[in-house]
Amino acid sequence: MKRQFLLFILCLLTLKTFANDSKKQEVDSLLKKTKELIDAGQLLPHLETAIEALNLSNAANYDDGKAKSRFYIAEGLVNLGLFKEGLKHLELIKSTNHYKEKILMQSEVHRVLGRAYGGLMLYQQAVREFRLQLGLIKNLTGLKQKLSYQFTYENLSVVFDHLKQLDSVEKYSLLQLENLRDFDEKKEPMRYLIVYDNLGQLYLNKRDFSNAQRYLDKAMALVEKYKIPVLFNTMQLSGNLELAKGNYKQAAVFYEKSLENKRKIGIRNGIKNSYRQLADCYREGNLDKTKADEYEMAFSRLNDSLERENRQVVDQVLNQILKLKDEESDTKVSKSLRISIIILIVLIIAVTFFVWRVRHNRKLLGQKEEALQETETLNKELTEQIGENKFNNLIDLAKSNNPEFLTLFAELYPQFIQALKTLDPNIRTTELEFCAMAFLNFSTKNIAEYTFVTIRAVQVRKNRLRKKLEIPSDADFNTWMRGLAEKG
Repeated sequence: MKRQFLLFILCLLTLKTFANDSKKQEVDSLLKKTKELIDAGQLLPHLETAIEALNLSNAANYDDGKAKSRFYIAEGLVNLGLFKEGLKHLELIKSTNHYKEKILMQSEVHRVLGRAYGGLMLYQQAVREFRLQLGLIKNLTGLKQKLSYQFTYENLSVVFDHLKQLDSVEKYSLLQLENLRDFDEKKEPMRYLIVYDNLGQLYLNKRDFSNAQRYLDKAMALVEKYKIPVLFNTMQLSGNLELAKGNYKQAAVFYEKSLENKRKIGIRNGIKNSYRQLADCYREGNLDKTKADEYEMAFSRLNDSLERENRQVVDQVLNQILKLKDEESDTKVSKSLRISIIILIVLIIAVTFFVWRVRHNRKLLGQKEEALQETETLNKELTEQIGENKFNNLIDLAKSNNPEFLTLFAELYPQFIQALKTLDPNIRTTELEFCAMAFLNFSTKNIAEYTFVTIRAVQVRKNRLRKKLEIPSDADFNTWMRGLAEKG
């Protein structure tokens, strides 16, 4: 009887394994389809397919599927401008084994986190994510590494452009140019074109028209040499350059060519922007009032149409996300019910077992009391060791500029954080992090190194905090911080 029961259980387990394997294959197929939809630029179908893959992954408890599908969902949400929803999915990816084991996934998550923070105009956090990604990319190899470097340099240049730090924009733009040496121009002309366009834009922003023209000429030559079909950005930047020089007529010629290419490709949002540029160019340059009015009207019509369409797409995506949350909630309830039944069975078995064991345990009571004392001693030693490990972990988090640093610090030194907040209820998170590093007695040089800023920037921040917190000028900054903790 016992043998038959075991065989029955084995058959059930085999059937369950087979069913899970089948679901995993279906998930992999959906993920492949999602990638194809991303490459084709079909945002809504891409999100719908990724959500379907996530639901199946949850049902099969497929870790790789959960990580990859959530990543595709997060990237789609960020592309759509739903940055906070995207951040939620990116944080959930970090709990998967796939994320913990795969450097490429870690790198890509930091990349999309950086884009999401950039979209929320949290530019310093975006820079931090991209720099964390750079630290991971060096562990990649081959084409994945080269592409990752190129995209990260480009993302960093975009963020620094928003921060109006043109020297940093130039640094990362030139790194893009240097990284191009790893790509064959004939096979990858678009990569060269993007970099030349970016450098043209950079020098245009710096009012260095000579260098701007030089790189845009390189871009034009590349378009003609390889018959590159996507040339609207090069034409638009050339128009911007002519406009900056005051050549409205020549600027209009380039803007018209850019519009023509956008129409051919079907970039409706780009077409809308071209209408606006042409309307402004014809009006401000006193070239043709009739054309200016025509383009202004075309802009208004297309802008209204795109806003309606965008709202519809966002509504559809949000409905899909709400549906996903409902299904995940149902899955959790079903899983909780199964777990509860298992726990109940285990408890029944455990109670039966302990009733049988109680008499036997009485005989061993003396020995157990002795063992308990030894256990308490060991637990005390382990507790001390855990405290030491947490402090070491805190230092490592500070050195890597990890966002989790402040969370662990607040856990270990709550009285210090509270004392700072009492002095200044509106103190910012970045200031708390800075004060925490001072509390740990990091030098000015250390803080500059760990937070990717100059020593001068650290000194300026110290001076600001001295004024804000009324720290005496003759008091050592780090010593004062430690004294504040003792008062708290």
